[in-house]
Amino acid sequence: MAGVQTLELEIQVNMTAERFFKTFKKKEGNFTDKTEAVSVHRDDPTSNSSIQIWNFIIDGKMEQIKEKIEVDEENRSVSFLALEGDVLKQYKSYKITLDVVPKDDQVCIAKWTWEYEKLNDDVPPPTRYTAFVADYTRDLETRLLSES
Repeated sequence: MAGVQTLELEIQVNMTAERFFKTFKKKEGNFTDKTEAVSVHRDDPTSNSSIQIWNFIIDGKMEQIKEKIEVDEENRSVSFLALEGDVLKQYKSYKITLDVVPKDDQVCIAKWTWEYEKLNDDVPPPTRYTAFVADYTRDLETRLLSES
């Protein structure tokens, strides 16, 4: 097997980097019609990490993931490390990092990076999850813009 592999996805978001990043910094409330529920199971107010369980619909099927989320406010970065859940039925390790990069004073780039290791060579790259995250990002942008 090839060891740890990566995938990247960049999406332009039509709001400031700070506003988009703030929704992830809050550690909750990032619902769209593709996420059923999010629950924070451990939240240490003295640190920038939490353990969360997400229920989401992908390819018409309900999936769940328990992940450790770490927020790096200085670099506007959030990492999501899978601890349990459906994704680990195919991948030995699975981590997504979001970097929110300012493009100008009203637009930012959501740069998503996947680091994953397949359980075996027959497992495909996690492109169905990249497609989900692309839709999720656009849906979250639409919801946030409608709230302004």
